Amino acid sequence: MGFLWSLAAIFAGYFIGEIVRLALRRVLPKVYYPYANELISTFQLSVCVFEISVIGRFYNPWIALWCSFVLLTVKNFGFVFEGALANPCGLLEDLVYDQGWLTDNVAKIVFQVLGALLSFPFIQMLWLSTWSELHYQQVKKGLRSTLDVSLLYGFSIEILATFVSTTSDFLSRGTLRRFNPVIRSAVCVLLSIFLSETTGTWMNPALATAQTFVYCSRKEVITEHLFVFWLGPIIGTLAAIEMNTLFLKPSVNTQRTKSRLAKKIKQSSAKNHRNRAVNSNSEQKERLAKKA
Repeated sequence: MGFLWSLAAIFAGYFIGEIVRLALRRVLPKVYYPYANELISTFQLSVCVFEISVIGRFYNPWIALWCSFVLLTVKNFGFVFEGALANPCGLLEDLVYDQGWLTDNVAKIVFQVLGALLSFPFIQMLWLSTWSELHYQQVKKGLRSTLDVSLLYGFSIEILATFVSTTSDFLSRGTLRRFNPVIRSAVCVLLSIFLSETTGTWMNPALATAQTFVYCSRKEVITEHLFVFWLGPIIGTLAAIEMNTLFLKPSVNTQRTKSRLAKKIKQSSAKNHRNRAVNSNSEQKERLAKKA
């Protein structure tokens, strides 16, 4: 019965998110909708992770891992969330490759964190409304930090896990791109199996903040949390992107150079065109003055 309550909570969170998404899509201008989409998608993802955590702690960890694999696969295939990343680290690739504005990505990260934080009051309301023994135990024990190792060790684990996960994404974008979503999901689950007794291997700063820090009764200080669960995954992601740039995708630097050169040529051409127009007007005025 408790497992069915968990599934019901997951579907309830997703359904609520889709209703809000539908309403905001009609109300908000298109330029603002991506931010709302990140908020809603992170809310939905966080609700799912909360329930999967309950299943893993009080029901069966292997079923929880299977649920995690299914959730990640569905997300990676793009069947849910309408293309939203729901992970601050997912925005770094576009930022590094000059495909997104810094302010735009920072705003999306803020909305991702907000969506994750909003998920707990919702899921807690559901936990208090059920007659499930699993959820009764969850409410009784509350949330706690998943940092069960030293600070530097946890920092290294988050870097390693995020680096391996992101690298698996880059490696499977070629001939294996058809299986890319499944490979990424499998790698994340395997990392969770082997490294679960360390930091929880979140690899997602927004979810880590909502689920292991803000609402926890036992937690690390904020600087430690930011060091392990934010700086660690960010460094791991950037390291994977740099490796992809140098070894897996050497054409990136060439493309970026060509793009910058084309931009400079375009700007120079526009400037020359304006100068010619100004000179032409000046000459025309001089001729008219001489005739007069």
